[in-house]
Amino acid sequence: MAAESPFKQFQKLNVKLLGLEDYMLHLIELNHDDIINEAQGYLKSSRFLHAAFFYLFSDFGDADSEDLRDNSLQSAAAALQLFYIRNEMMRKHNAGPDSIKLNFMVEYFSDLIDVEFRKCSADDDDLQGKIDAVQEITTNQLLADEQMVKPVEDVGEYIKRIEARSAVMFEFACRFGAQATHADDVLIDSAGQIGRTIGLAYQIKSEILDLIGINTTEDQFGPLYMLQSGEFTLPTIFAVAKAGPDFMNKVAEAGRTGDKALAETAEYIIDNGVDAAQVMVKEYKDQAVFDINMLPNIPAKQDLKKLVDMLL
Repeated sequence: MAAESPFKQFQKLNVKLLGLEDYMLHLIELNHDDIINEAQGYLKSSRFLHAAFFYLFSDFGDADSEDLRDNSLQSAAAALQLFYIRNEMMRKHNAGPDSIKLNFMVEYFSDLIDVEFRKCSADDDDLQGKIDAVQEITTNQLLADEQMVKPVEDVGEYIKRIEARSAVMFEFACRFGAQATHADDVLIDSAGQIGRTIGLAYQIKSEILDLIGINTTEDQFGPLYMLQSGEFTLPTIFAVAKAGPDFMNKVAEAGRTGDKALAETAEYIIDNGVDAAQVMVKEYKDQAVFDINMLPNIPAKQDLKKLVDMLL
């Protein structure tokens, strides 16, 4: 039995997301079997987190403006969500027999993104601006992925990495939503800042849940998988700060010295890094809620706070 969508509690928003799911599935025009597993789950409205923020921030502009083209908001939301899915596929380094199919899907989604951006752009300059923004985000994400496996002890440096890796996508979604309905410049900038703050908190929260084995699948057992993949997460940085620089070597060697050493290293990180990381999540969440409280009083404002609370 499929899990219930987390967006069902947002009545107006959920209708938009269900409509977006239907629109995107018709847009893709591939047989069910031709859509690779990496994309399959992401095409369900229950996973449209970035589109949810896009739609909520679009309420702060003028959605009834005469110069908004028919269905341009839906096209913009589709482009955004396809952009997120495409980049998630691009970041999977698949060298096996499915790599050709994966590459095809990446190229196919890229073409669809361009088509949807064209539908919701006022002119060629507007279209080019969207394309350039997407290209810059994609480049920075791929570079940030490479950085994540490099040892880091400085929290500030880690924050820079996850800004480019995932927070930037939330920033783009919120900013793009406000822009799509011609909100004023101050609100657009606020939307981007709120999105960035939410994105940072969400990335750290996801790392914590992965580390303690909640977000993982049968073949990716929590902390063992994370240490074997070599990613330096915030809890790891806090654990290194407590144990000293020699602990860096334990982290680096954990995946090669047997399950016992791996489990002990992971346990130390959980015991000595998770609480401090949780504090940072709360700080970012509180900042996001504070900034949302400064927005104009419309129904979407309460939904934004409810969504942030659900997410973090």
